[in-house]
Amino acid sequence: MRIFGPAGVAAAATGYPVEIVHEGDTATVGDFTLRFFGSTHAVIHSSIPVIDNVGVLVNDRLYYAGDSFTVPTGVEVDTLAVPAGAPWLKISEVIDYVLAVKPSRTFPTHEMLLSRAGKDLSNLRIAAATEQAGGEFFALEPNESLDL
Repeated sequence: MRIFGPAGVAAAATGYPVEIVHEGDTATVGDFTLRFFGSTHAVIHSSIPVIDNVGVLVNDRLYYAGDSFTVPTGVEVDTLAVPAGAPWLKISEVIDYVLAVKPSRTFPTHEMLLSRAGKDLSNLRIAAATEQAGGEFFALEPNESLDL
């Protein structure tokens, strides 16, 4: 198994063979082509150091920015995994992120810390932003999937 991550992850994961990747790097694993974007985690608070983070675009179809709102440059995103609840985000940033990426499809991630009411609220906002750009939102729940 190959593990990819930024330098900070490799330094923290001693004993694991982390292959260090940076924004602009590409890797191939079997039938999958991975393209990496970004370099830092979103700011949680000024008292907490900002750590490394890279997003990944899989086969030029599925994009996941990890713990950031990095917009992948020079690509059209088909399916975007959208962070919906985390200590480092607020819903206005999520909306702006979806509007900037303009994906064809979205689904929520990072939402399991939210109550049912919180998930419903974030899903409504993500759906509205996705639909504004002409896309479709999928409110996936545990054990559900989306064909790519």
